Amino acid sequence: MSPGDSSQAVLPNPRTQPESSSPASGPMLDQGISERQSSTSGSAPDNGDTLMRRHLVEMLSQEDIDQRVIEKGVRVTYVGQEFSNINYLVRHRAQNGAVFHYPSNQLPRRYTTHELDRIPSDAFMLPPRPIVDELLEQYFLHINPGCPIVDEELFMGQYRARDPDNPPSLLVLQAALMVGAHVSKERPERDELKATFFRRAKMLFDARFEWNLDSMVQAALLMTWHSETSEEGNSYHWVGVAVRTAFGLGMHRDCGPSTLIQQEKRIWKRLWWILVQYDAIVALSSGRPLAINLADADVPALERADLNGAIACLDSESVDQAIDFILHQTQLCCIIAQVVRERFGLNANVNQRKSALRRADQQLAEWQFQLPQSLRHGSSYRSTWSAMLHITYSNLSILLHRPSPTTLSNTTVVRPEDMEICALAAASMAGLFETVWRRKQLAHFNVSAVSSLFTGLIQLSAEMRVSNPVLVANAIRRFDTALDVLRALAEHWLNADIILRLFEDSSERVRNELRLGRAALRTTASTTAVQPMLEGASASVEKSADWHDTVPLAGTTTDTPASGDPMSIDWTNVYWDSALLDFGNMTA
Repeated sequence: MSPGDSSQAVLPNPRTQPESSSPASGPMLDQGISERQSSTSGSAPDNGDTLMRRHLVEMLSQEDIDQRVIEKGVRVTYVGQEFSNINYLVRHRAQNGAVFHYPSNQLPRRYTTHELDRIPSDAFMLPPRPIVDELLEQYFLHINPGCPIVDEELFMGQYRARDPDNPPSLLVLQAALMVGAHVSKERPERDELKATFFRRAKMLFDARFEWNLDSMVQAALLMTWHSETSEEGNSYHWVGVAVRTAFGLGMHRDCGPSTLIQQEKRIWKRLWWILVQYDAIVALSSGRPLAINLADADVPALERADLNGAIACLDSESVDQAIDFILHQTQLCCIIAQVVRERFGLNANVNQRKSALRRADQQLAEWQFQLPQSLRHGSSYRSTWSAMLHITYSNLSILLHRPSPTTLSNTTVVRPEDMEICALAAASMAGLFETVWRRKQLAHFNVSAVSSLFTGLIQLSAEMRVSNPVLVANAIRRFDTALDVLRALAEHWLNADIILRLFEDSSERVRNELRLGRAALRTTASTTAVQPMLEGASASVEKSADWHDTVPLAGTTTDTPASGDPMSIDWTNVYWDSALLDFGNMTA
C-alpha cells in the first residue's frame, strides 16, 4: 500500500496554527514565552523579539544556574571550551568547572525554524496505523538493537500513549519508518515507501521543525539509510550534519556533571558513540576526512548501563549479544578512526605510516582477544550483528595491508604476510556475506556493507590472477558468490548497483579476465586439473570462451604454478594493471 493512501494527519500543520513555545518550567519561565507573529509594518518588537534579544542576559543572570534541572521545555546551552567568551562569563557564576551544559529558556519558535509556514501538509501525514505499527516493529526488531539511535522504551511509550502534549518526534518517526520499509518491504513497494518517508522527513528537517536538537541528530543518522545518490544526500553528508549538530549541543563533552536528567544523559552518550561509529566507517568507506577528532572529546567510554531502555523488543540473550556488538563495534571504530588519521594521513611520512600499521595490528589483535565467545570468529552464526562486526574488521584488514598503487609502480617488494592477511580477510568476508545472503538478511546491513564487499571483490579479483590453479579456482568460487551477494545488495542500495556495473557492463575482455581470471590457467595440464571446479563455480560463467587464447594477466606465468601457500605467491603485480583499468567500453 502506498503511504499516501488513506493517510491520516498526526499533527496540525503550523500554517494554520498560532506560533507558540513548547511547555516550559523553571523560575525564569513564569512570564511565559508564548508569542504571535510579529508585525511586518515596522512596529516595535513584540514579546518574542524581546525574549530573543534578552536570551543571553537571562541565561547568565540565573541565580540557580548550577541547580536548575535541564528537562523538557528547558533549552540546553553548551558554553564551549575555556577560550569561549560565554564559557569565561559563566565561570564567574557557576561553581563546578567541570560543567559545560547549562539551562536556558527556549528561543521563540520563529527564530529556530525556517519558513515553517511553507512546510507542505504531506510532511505531517502518516499511513494507516497498522502500516506504521508494522514498520516500527521491523525497525526496532532488526536495526535499532545493534545501533540504538532511538530509545525504544521512551519513543514507543510516547507513540502508544498518543498524548498530544507528549508526542514522539514526528521527524524521527518519519525517518524510522523509512528504515523499517528498507528492512521489511520488497520492490517496488519498498522504493515508493522509502522515497515518501524520506521526502517527508527531509521537509521537516530542512524547516528545522523540531524543538529538540537530539531529534535532529537522530534523524540525520537514520537518513543515511536513504539510497546513496549525490554528494548532497549520501551517508557522508548526513553523518556530517549529525556531527555538526551534536557539536553545537556539546554532545562531545562529558555531560555527567550537568543537570541533564539521567535518561537524557544516557541518550546523549549513546548518540555520541554511534556518531563516532558512523563517522569512522563512512570516512573509511568514502575515502574522505573524519568529522570527529576524538582528541576534542571527553565523553566516557560506553558501558552496558548506558544502553538501558534502548533495546526492549528482544529476549534477554539477544539483548546481551546486541550490547556486546555495540560495545566492541565502538572499540573497533575508534581503531578505524586512529588508522584513518595516522596510517592514511596526508602529512604522514613513510616511517610514521609504518609505525601506524604496527600499532594498528597490535590494537586489532588485542581487540580480537577481548571479544566474547558469541562474537568470536568461527563461532556459530547467531545474528547479522556478529557478521557485520567481522566484515568491518576484514575490510579494515585488507585496506591496511593491500599494496598501494604507489608501491606497485615503484616495484617495491610486497611483504608476504600482508598478502596472507588480505587473502584470509577476503575469504572470511566472502563466507560471512554468503551466510547472511542465504539467510535473506542482507537488508539488515547498512550502506557500509556495500563498500566492504567492494573491497573484498577487488582482493578476490587479484587472487584470481595468480598461477596456482587451486587458488584460482577457490578465488573464482568466492568471487562469483560475492558478486551474487552484490546483486542482492543492489536491490537495496543504488551504489551497489553502480559497483555491480563495474564488473558486469565492462568490455568483454575485462569481464573475462576480471570475473573469471582463467588467464593464469594457460597450460593444458593446469586447465585440466581445475576444470571441474571451474565449471561449477557460477551459473554466470561464459562456458563458450576459449581460455587458452586469453592474454596472460600481469604477474602470471606459464611455467610451474606456485604452491598453495598464499605466502609463496608473488603478489606484486596481481592487482589492477593498465589493461584492466580500460573501462572505455563500459555501457551507460
